[in-house]
Amino acid sequence: MRIKLDRNELLDLQISLKKEYLLTNGKGGYCASTILDCHSRKYHGLLVLQVKGTGLIFNLLSKIEVNAVIEGKDFHLSTNKFPGVYYPTGHKYVESFEYNTYPVTRYRIGDTVIVKSVLMPYLSDTVLVRYDVVKSSKNILFKATPLLSYRELNSLAKENLNISPRTYFEKNGFKIDPYPGLPPVYLQTNVKSTFYPSPQWWRNFEYLKERNRGYDYQEDLFMPGIFEFTLKEGDHVVFRASLQPSNEIFDHEWNNEIKRLEQYEKSFSNEPEPLKTLKVHSNAFLVKDKDGNMGIKAGYHWFSERGRDTLIALAGLTLKRGEPQLAKDILKSFISKQNNGVLPNLINQNGTNTYNSVDTSFLLFWSCQQYLSHTNDKSFIEHEILPLLIRIANNVIDQKMPDVWHGDDGLIYSGNENTNFTWMDVMIDGVPVTSRHGAAVEINALWYNAIQFLLKDFNSLLPDNLKNRLTVASEKFENIFEHAFWNEPDQCLYDLFRGFEDRSWFIRPNQLFAIGLPYTCISRENTGKIIETVIKHLVTDFGIRTLSPRNPYYRGEYKGNQRSRDQAYHNGMAGVWFIGIFTDALLKYHGNKEVVKKMFDEMFGKLWTEHLEMYCLNHISELFRPDPPQVAKACVAQAWNEAELIRALEMLK
Repeated sequence: MRIKLDRNELLDLQISLKKEYLLTNGKGGYCASTILDCHSRKYHGLLVLQVKGTGLIFNLLSKIEVNAVIEGKDFHLSTNKFPGVYYPTGHKYVESFEYNTYPVTRYRIGDTVIVKSVLMPYLSDTVLVRYDVVKSSKNILFKATPLLSYRELNSLAKENLNISPRTYFEKNGFKIDPYPGLPPVYLQTNVKSTFYPSPQWWRNFEYLKERNRGYDYQEDLFMPGIFEFTLKEGDHVVFRASLQPSNEIFDHEWNNEIKRLEQYEKSFSNEPEPLKTLKVHSNAFLVKDKDGNMGIKAGYHWFSERGRDTLIALAGLTLKRGEPQLAKDILKSFISKQNNGVLPNLINQNGTNTYNSVDTSFLLFWSCQQYLSHTNDKSFIEHEILPLLIRIANNVIDQKMPDVWHGDDGLIYSGNENTNFTWMDVMIDGVPVTSRHGAAVEINALWYNAIQFLLKDFNSLLPDNLKNRLTVASEKFENIFEHAFWNEPDQCLYDLFRGFEDRSWFIRPNQLFAIGLPYTCISRENTGKIIETVIKHLVTDFGIRTLSPRNPYYRGEYKGNQRSRDQAYHNGMAGVWFIGIFTDALLKYHGNKEVVKKMFDEMFGKLWTEHLEMYCLNHISELFRPDPPQVAKACVAQAWNEAELIRALEMLK
């Protein structure tokens, strides 16, 4: 979706500083800022990369400040927030901003027109910033000042004596190696330029989003020196910042990336909107690790790979985008991380994965079902994944899955009051905000679906002993589940069951798995009632609430410090990813695609008619305030949100 903003919109900082762009390199690195390149987050930066050997992401190059000197007068093209002031105010020269697959900013100074564009070449630890002098009756002296942050993503840089300020000459630029243990950065231009070393700190840049989130929000950035070069009408310069030097004139690097982006966008040219936009831009979440394995980054800016998110997002980001081989590659890579039949929740690049979720292992069955439904490639599942599926099932039946037990009643129980093994996993001071130990409704729905998948799709390949035990487990489950979880007063399912005298009456979206998965055991009559209750209590224009507003624990705001936001995250905030399983449930119940499509467009159409242009351009945010005005919250681009929206829209085509 080509988004264009005019001068009036750009001059209104209340509008323009909310809009952000995101470029990614396919390795977990990115380049991001507001559309004015006035950073509002500590996560904004020109060169933000996964640093090999650390398992961490580092913000290395924050930005490049550029002045255009015309007839001896300085015109600052950048904008920054400092205490009490915006300086400089380069946004007043911005004539337009355009974004499709990369940002293009057009500046006008009298009769001079300068266009800035930014690219991040695929699978390269590099960012390219280009300035074109489109129109000018005079030669222009450019002064460009790189500003280094060189700190871990979640921290802030402060002036210090530990930095090594020395720069080393490179063709049309320099290398700087400021801190031991971190890679040097090379900054060069494609035209002849002069670099004047003049190391100094620029202090107190302010990031207003961080202030609003209750974090430290002031940063000092290090300037190693200044580039100078002269351009005339028709000339251009490309700044190249990278972990690898270039000894060539690197216009070809720019042209190759433009060509790649055009070809990639063309591959989805026959898709209707918003599917075209979502499919093109959701590629940002597909990443290749240091060993060449493909995975799914859960979100930008601060998320890494997560097991639960990977399995939920898999179908939308691969199968529904026409890439079944990629789905296969990600599944193979993901299951290689299993530990005694348990799949990881958090995946770290340094190999120290975290195995603290109960649903991740059960979600693997659902991912396999979606893969089979799309490809009919039963051989891959049989030979590559079925042994693990069998092991997971045996572990449950034999009570060998950590912190999980298969009750005598046929239900799956997990955890205790001090653990958080479901997706509602926020902790404060070591205590779960949303305590869901016991038999959680979606965990049990996923378990039943897993049993039926094995019995009905791979029956002949199961060991007889397991087959018999799964059959018994299935019968027990069917006899208890609806009776145990049915909430008659609210006409829906309880969220938790710990016994008939201890059931959670909280109306949450987790129950959608019990009516939307391929195999369910809820009556049709009660399925209809659940859908009505979900629509009444949870559906909003921008997703599905995590808790009914009538609940005394409901939080309608997501703001303030970390504690305040953590308390609200799963107690009211609206998310998009539940739209996928909700659509599954609607299609199963109504059996009429046109009826469901009409409902879907009426309920959620604002996600693509409004939201894609409001915040991180062409992406879906992590959370939304559940009540009007439904502003976006948390991270600016979330994999499972975009993936499940793609999957839902594909089902309704």
